[in-house]
Amino acid sequence: MKTVFAPGKAILAGEYAVLHGGPAIAVAVDRGARAWLEHGQGTAPSPFVVAALDKAAKELNAPHLLQSGHLGVDSSGLYEGTKKIGLGSSAAVTAAALGAAFVAEGRSLDDKQKLFALADDAHAIAQGTRGSGIDVAVAVYGGAIKFQRKNGEVSIEQVELPDGVRLTFVFTGQSASTPMLLGKVKALAESQPARHEAAIGRLLSQAHAFCAAVAHGEARELIAAADAYREAMQFLGDAAGAEIVTREHAQLAMLARRHGGTAKPSGAGGGDLGVAFTVGADATHALREECRAAGLNVLSLGAPAPGLRMEMES
Repeated sequence: MKTVFAPGKAILAGEYAVLHGGPAIAVAVDRGARAWLEHGQGTAPSPFVVAALDKAAKELNAPHLLQSGHLGVDSSGLYEGTKKIGLGSSAAVTAAALGAAFVAEGRSLDDKQKLFALADDAHAIAQGTRGSGIDVAVAVYGGAIKFQRKNGEVSIEQVELPDGVRLTFVFTGQSASTPMLLGKVKALAESQPARHEAAIGRLLSQAHAFCAAVAHGEARELIAAADAYREAMQFLGDAAGAEIVTREHAQLAMLARRHGGTAKPSGAGGGDLGVAFTVGADATHALREECRAAGLNVLSLGAPAPGLRMEMES
């Protein structure tokens, strides 16, 4: 049995802006989804698995993937107990399922561009709408990427974070509803278009500033940009009447500032994941200890991590 692994994602900056053609930076984490294909046991029921197998069957001219394939999936690493933590589980499952089908047919996982295009389409079909695609891109490419979808064109670029920057991930304790948050932002656009435009414009500006800090390789510039991005997310949340930056996100940011860093929501906010940025091992260790003492759930997550790959054969 050949098992394929697709990593989860953590967005460092670019939330909401990426839905308006702006850039975003995200990293793959060392938790993800595993998938393996067996035969003769029927098709797995998840819509993301079904969509991935359908795409693979057509691409590989292998209709038997739908007729006799059973795809097993384990995405438990993307949860804390029964709670999702905002690591892009559906995208990781889609990518892993697609990869397992390719491997089962003796195909390689080297053509990331093709695999992304197929997984991106499958994810959109299963979800019923096309999102930014950044979570799918991270699941396929891995590492740290700059992602942008503008005027229908997708740009994916591997990047490196500035030397010394360390990431700390905290689960807020509550799973967020991204559709609910996006719904409130959409309602703001319809009821107060000027206010919505101002909030999105601020996010777009700060997304470019964060990407510039990454390109410059300046740790302190990145921390300042991340702090400004959290404030822009807070501005959008206040305008939309949505708790994008929660009490736990704000607490994490306060603790991080004590150690020369900052923090923000990772993803749409409203719960799920928070990410803190610090410089150097000492400041990072001190922050994590203080977070634990404050009762925050510091996750054991490594990032950046490799992308879609065959993990084992048994």
